[in-house]
Amino acid sequence: MSVSAIKASELEGYQRIDAEYYQPYCLEIGRRFEQFKSLGEYKAIIFHPAEVRRVYEEEGLQLVLAQNVRANRLDLSNAGFLPLEVEPEIRRNRLEPGDVVISRSGTVGEVAPYDGSPAPLYASADCLVIRCKEIPSAYLSTYFNTDIGRALVKRGTYGAVQTHVAPDYLRTLRIPRDAKTERVVDQRLKEVKERFRESERLYAQAQALLTAELGLDKLDLSEGLYSVRRVSEAREAGRTDAEYYKRKYLNLLSYLEQRPHVTLEELATFSGGATPLGAEYLEEGIPFLRIQNVGENRLLMEDVEYIDETIHTGLLKRSQLKPRDVLITITGRIGTAAVVPDDLRQANINQHIVRMRLKSRDMNPYYLAAFLNSVGGRLQTEREAYGTTRDALPYYCLARIHVLKADAALQKEIENLIKKAEETNLAAKALLAEAKAEVERLIEQA
Repeated sequence: MSVSAIKASELEGYQRIDAEYYQPYCLEIGRRFEQFKSLGEYKAIIFHPAEVRRVYEEEGLQLVLAQNVRANRLDLSNAGFLPLEVEPEIRRNRLEPGDVVISRSGTVGEVAPYDGSPAPLYASADCLVIRCKEIPSAYLSTYFNTDIGRALVKRGTYGAVQTHVAPDYLRTLRIPRDAKTERVVDQRLKEVKERFRESERLYAQAQALLTAELGLDKLDLSEGLYSVRRVSEAREAGRTDAEYYKRKYLNLLSYLEQRPHVTLEELATFSGGATPLGAEYLEEGIPFLRIQNVGENRLLMEDVEYIDETIHTGLLKRSQLKPRDVLITITGRIGTAAVVPDDLRQANINQHIVRMRLKSRDMNPYYLAAFLNSVGGRLQTEREAYGTTRDALPYYCLARIHVLKADAALQKEIENLIKKAEETNLAAKALLAEAKAEVERLIEQA
């Protein structure tokens, strides 16, 4: 086992006395990189964005949350928006082209570059921002996503319950550089962004096609000031809260009931997962999906955890996943659905997700997920969810969700578009891996 012996005089700077900070691996990197300049020497500005009371809206000031910072890219598919009137309070948070964003809460140390699009874009207090005019942001971000870069960022984290990384520590990190490598990485990341844009366009095209073909884009979904219902209706539904009877929900339900439809209870069997008490996540094993891994019509596997196979085949046997299962989130971001792809042969889920396994081949799983992500599905899951401190979607409420029937040709077209989007997404990730390999080769030559 490798051991480091550190003198008390060597604790200068951060006065860190935790053993992890002095791992031989990190100390060796420090010695190897002494010839390179630090971020501080490159006059990098590293700041913690201002916090503001977060009241999210459908549109407004677009905010970068920690969950939006992925490995070397900003994923804004689930972005938050703040009211325009808070702009003076977060003006200093506005990102500039060439900035690098680091997540500092949740999954600490995810790093992504910002090239100026979309604009304006504001960093949340969940992040740190590096503004270094002398180093290309694509290269700097890619460096921090290499194994060595991640190890160095992780070394600078602190905190017992929720860890953070300090700006002053980041300024001390030394950056190996090479002009040719920087140009190659910059070009790779431009190609990556175009691939991800194409992928998003295909996902949106699938969703728009479904919405138009089912006539969901022509519905009157305005709120209305009030709604009058019979006591018998409230008794049958088991709901007396006024929100349940909003006009937009009733208009949607009336539309669905007038057309050929089927309930989720008739369509599929349900099974929920669990988080095993005392179990530890592993570096590798059976993928264990949490709510952040379920996006609209896709699984997000960048931040996936792993569990032991004995737990997968034992305690969580009933929630094992198969390709073409449909997953839906039932707490937090309620109603988001995605299909388990063919290349994910084994996986499991926690208690915030329900697995739906279709009973008939007449319903295409990709069509079902797209319907649940459409206005027709989202408003139903939004209506059915309830709770005192945190809304949730119980099984019996999920069971009565209506799904419009569609001909096989439309269902297959939806599947083809989503699968093409998945392929484009994978191609983008392959380019990201190439960029990372370029920087790692440079590091090995250092």
